[in-house]
Amino acid sequence: MNLRVLGCSGSDLPGHNLTSFLVNDTVLIDAGTVTSAIDLAGQARIEHIFVSHAHLDHIKDILFLADNLIEFFAGKSRPPLAIHGLPDVLDAIANHLLNDTIWPDFTVIPEASPILTYAPMTPGEPVVLGELTVTAFPVNHAKAASGFALWEDGGAHNLAYTGDTGPCDDCWRFLDSLPFPLAHLITEASFPSSLESLAVASKHLTPRLLRLELEKLQARPEILIYHMKAPFAAQIQSELEHELAGFTYRLLREHDALIF
Repeated sequence: MNLRVLGCSGSDLPGHNLTSFLVNDTVLIDAGTVTSAIDLAGQARIEHIFVSHAHLDHIKDILFLADNLIEFFAGKSRPPLAIHGLPDVLDAIANHLLNDTIWPDFTVIPEASPILTYAPMTPGEPVVLGELTVTAFPVNHAKAASGFALWEDGGAHNLAYTGDTGPCDDCWRFLDSLPFPLAHLITEASFPSSLESLAVASKHLTPRLLRLELEKLQARPEILIYHMKAPFAAQIQSELEHELAGFTYRLLREHDALIF
């Protein structure tokens, strides 16, 4: 399984891309930064987008990706690019973004071969895409927010992505219930521990809260940190060195290319 980090920041600033991960060149996990991170040929290879929740920093480039792909759909019989997510997330995108007011509804454009389609998910029910399997699990963030577990070869190659989340019990129980040991976990540390009240109110994690959450997990995967708010990045990194002592972890960076 190949994973390319298109964006992993919690802030939209120069040099900091919003959240998006490209798996095996054809599957997006969230779509905060896509069209400015890969060329048009790479965009045209994308077949599926898994959306963790409907906050703008995770979905905004669905709009521009659809617009860029017009030439690959107009007059052709190509299958639409599927947007996967829990029903309330897809409803939010349909009602508030692809609504012919904020942006054209590319689920009906072009009429003969629409660019996008919606693919509702149910937590715990796997979506099989060739060798890759993806399943959603509940997290504690926006309405109907979910994380995703992804695996190949019966779980021999696997990772999980919590998306944005605050303290949560169900997500860790789900990950411990997988029929294989969890090897890699992408999760967040958005704020420094001095801003814990803000993190809790906005349903995010600090380094201290992240350590408490990881202690609920029986598995001991490699921890891949994303979604640091850029103004606090140095403080968060310093706190992670202390709070995650004993855990194997790394900070994700834009343009990282990982093989699991």
